[in-house]
Amino acid sequence: QALIFATLAAAYIGESMEGHH
Repeated sequence: QALIFATLAAAYIGESMEGHH
C-alpha cells in the first residue's frame, strides 16, 4: 500500500510541478 501511495504521490507532484493543470 505504501508503494502505491508513493507512486500516486509522485505522479501527483510531477503533474503539479509540470503545471499541466
